[in-house]
Amino acid sequence: MQFRLLGPLEVLDDDSPVPLGGIKQRAALGYLLLQANRVVATSKLLHALWPRDVPPTARKMLQNAVSGLRGVFASGHHPEGAPLLLTHAPGYLLRVDENSLDLTRFQRLAEQGRGELSAGNWPAAATVLRRALGMWRGPVLADLAETGLTWPEITVIRDWRLAAQEDCFEAELACGRHGEIIGELESLVELAPYRERLGGQLMLALYRCGRQVDALGVYRRTRAALVEELGLEPGRELQDLERAILDHAPALDLPSSVRGRHLLAVGQDPAPVRTPAVVTPPAVQLAPAGDAVEGGMAERKRVSVVMVSAQLGPAAGDGDPEDVDALHRQVASVVSAEVSRLGGLVGGSVGSVFLALFGVPRTAEDDADRAVRASVAIRDRLGAAAEVQIGVATGDSLVRLPSSGAPTASGVLLDRCRQLMESAPFGEVRACTATRDAADSAKWEVDGTPAGGWQVISCLSPRGATRRAQAAVPFVERERELSVLRGLLDEVRTRRRPHFVTVFGEAGLGKTRLVNELTSSGAKVLRGTATAYSDDHGYGALSDVVSGFSAPGTLRAALAALVGPGELADRLHASLARLAEPGAEVPADFPAWRRFLEEVAESEPLVVLLEDVHWANDVVLDFVEELGEQAGSVPLLVIATARPELLQRRPSWFGGKRNATTISLEPLSHSGTRTLLSSLLPASELSSEQWQTLVSCVSGNPLFAAEYAGMVADPRTTYLWNDTSLPVPPSVRGVLTAQLDSLPVEVKAVLQDAALSGDVVSSGAVAATGRRDPRQVAKALELLEQRDFLRRQGRNSETGEIEYGFRHVLVRDVVAEQIPRAERASKGERARAWLDQPALHLTDRRAG
Repeated sequence: MQFRLLGPLEVLDDDSPVPLGGIKQRAALGYLLLQANRVVATSKLLHALWPRDVPPTARKMLQNAVSGLRGVFASGHHPEGAPLLLTHAPGYLLRVDENSLDLTRFQRLAEQGRGELSAGNWPAAATVLRRALGMWRGPVLADLAETGLTWPEITVIRDWRLAAQEDCFEAELACGRHGEIIGELESLVELAPYRERLGGQLMLALYRCGRQVDALGVYRRTRAALVEELGLEPGRELQDLERAILDHAPALDLPSSVRGRHLLAVGQDPAPVRTPAVVTPPAVQLAPAGDAVEGGMAERKRVSVVMVSAQLGPAAGDGDPEDVDALHRQVASVVSAEVSRLGGLVGGSVGSVFLALFGVPRTAEDDADRAVRASVAIRDRLGAAAEVQIGVATGDSLVRLPSSGAPTASGVLLDRCRQLMESAPFGEVRACTATRDAADSAKWEVDGTPAGGWQVISCLSPRGATRRAQAAVPFVERERELSVLRGLLDEVRTRRRPHFVTVFGEAGLGKTRLVNELTSSGAKVLRGTATAYSDDHGYGALSDVVSGFSAPGTLRAALAALVGPGELADRLHASLARLAEPGAEVPADFPAWRRFLEEVAESEPLVVLLEDVHWANDVVLDFVEELGEQAGSVPLLVIATARPELLQRRPSWFGGKRNATTISLEPLSHSGTRTLLSSLLPASELSSEQWQTLVSCVSGNPLFAAEYAGMVADPRTTYLWNDTSLPVPPSVRGVLTAQLDSLPVEVKAVLQDAALSGDVVSSGAVAATGRRDPRQVAKALELLEQRDFLRRQGRNSETGEIEYGFRHVLVRDVVAEQIPRAERASKGERARAWLDQPALHLTDRRAG
């Protein structure tokens, strides 16, 4: 006889099912099989069958069940090999051949697979572990579990299965099958959110498929689950993996067979340069040639393309192939390092021409600026090794984001970039007008033409380079928040107690303008700004604070003047000097950093302003939170500005602390927006309809107001006034697209469907538009509401479904414009067909 526990309980005799009796007989057999070939005390068996209250007749019922099982065993076709159910003090003993138990066979295969894994035999390990997992037909003893029986042994076996699945995923990641296992990993992570190894494997698989945003989203969800439910931070391995993904660490791209068993480890030996793939414009293939895009999404996006022509020339000597290959690898290494450092994707090469994209798969607000900075860095580093020509072009492209493999992009933009590269003098970078207008950190030659492009001279330091200059506009509708900050500063001065303030707000809502109003009041201010990609590795905010106190050359003297010459000044200097040195290794010296701020505040009341801390690394965030708990009694006010995504990384940021205040900036009101626009367009003669359209487009965002005002006031700009809409300025589109790209791919796809489903949308309408499961759509719409892309409008009186509207008309328009035309047309037809159905039919299709 064969016994199957890995799923519903089954007994087979010559592959034919053997009928069993009632639930107690099945439960008795299931429990005895879990303890096969071991004595089970009667009292333990009774408690397993009746977990709560054991009835007076329980022993008799158990004896009947045992008698029935003995009859089942005796009725088999092979009585000589039949199982034996013996009465053995103090209970029962079920003797079976271990080979007759699927659980035992699973355990043996799992151990064999782990042995292959330890030996580095990845394909063999994956094959054996898949065989082991293939024995499962569902949850262990699924039919008994459905009756409410929850034995500890079932939980243990379930954990064995999860461990085997993790081992199998590790082997398959090592074999390069990351695209094949993502769906399975996502399902398991949802069921077991606390298993960090599973979460890390999903992050790695997503990252290797070009889905960095989704990989980081997995980390945020895992961390939130651990912190909120258990009060624990993720382990160091998972934290290191997140940091490696943020840094685009080359080690993550190495073949696993080279890296050894621990796939999630980072920071080991430097990765060799990946061999560039051969690509043919105008389609950019950011993956090895021949890889097909299967599934996934396609969308229209604004991207920046970089093409680098590196003619080796005299540096290649007499042209020996080995010398040329070595130089080619050096060029490829430099291009890869600089593009990856600034958040771009390195593509392939055609001969000596290398290619990269910025804005794929995720848009950043400053993609053009990053592309130019990367180009200048490549030019400067390769000047001695090759004759370099570089072109940079920014514009719209059709981007494909496959479910597995790397993204691709196509469009005439690539031809434009090639022309700019070919027209650039040797040793120079030439960019299009759109790139020039968007690259704030670059210094350009005065003369240039749209046809011939613009030549880059140099770039400013990346630290703080992305911050736009503040327009000279009135301070509108932030008086209450400013009053709170001034009151806290007065309290800090009077009571000599530290206080910590976080100012949250979306991009452009005026966080910097608010704190500038406070810091202009004469207080001692040390200011630092974190940036998304730069040479500071996330320490930019603290580095700026130290530099604001003293220049590196005078830091030792300044510290000696602050605390007196001696050991303390030397210790502080040794720690702070590393923060002030670009690219230096920075040990996390929290006591020294805290003592420095306390000493400065002790000499005079101090405001420490840390801007954009959502981009700071975890060490900086840890220090700020620890400072809030351990700072001494000094007049210190720390103000951090951040976007809401900080709370995705740190859900408990300063939560519940007595010396902490949170300020959330909301969009300006209609009248406040009108006041702001009037100050920016004092001489414009606009009709009432045009003012209404303009105010609606700005939607209370001061940055949007400045950008729209500049577009409307520029006589060179051509746009259509149709009383209902205006073109979206590129900078505004960049902000909105970056916010959209922060969403998981599946949720963003639901938002795109919603944009075509009408002004007010429901799960039924969106599901019909995108041909999706209404229940999954309902969950996605709830998440979009939580992330403030949608606003709840109430319930439909006929279907009972929750209805939503877009929080901002621009969000809907930008989302809709990303959808390719053919897809937009077909989905629009489905949306109209759904709306045209009778109300009764819609009620029948309700998501619930």
